Amino acid sequence: MTRVLPWMPWALTSWTVFLWLSRLRNVLGDDDLTSTGRAWRIGVVVVFVVLAIVAAAGMIRRTMVPLLVLIVWTVSYWLVRGIGILVGDWSVGFKAVHTALMVVSLGLAIGAWIGSWSGPSEAASR
Repeated sequence: MTRVLPWMPWALTSWTVFLWLSRLRNVLGDDDLTSTGRAWRIGVVVVFVVLAIVAAAGMIRRTMVPLLVLIVWTVSYWLVRGIGILVGDWSVGFKAVHTALMVVSLGLAIGAWIGSWSGPSEAASR
């Protein structure tokens, strides 16, 4: 029987904050962006980071709804944006990096979904 990893939701929230704060640094350092392009990208960063923080706070309070919102947002974002990058006119290196980011994010989101169903009640039953 496969053992469920209850730490996966924490891995997703940690990865999300790390990834998107790194993205913020890249956005702020990109002098080629217009103000609208920069604002749009900063908005995406803010949404991800806020969702991750709210999800972490929710897990501390033993409510999984914010985590599920983060999971759905992560999967939706990467399916739309990741596929757009793969079929778009981007360099091979850009596609490779973003594919790796997408695979890790989707893997953690799926793991967090599975991990969110195992918690203290499952551990207590052992």
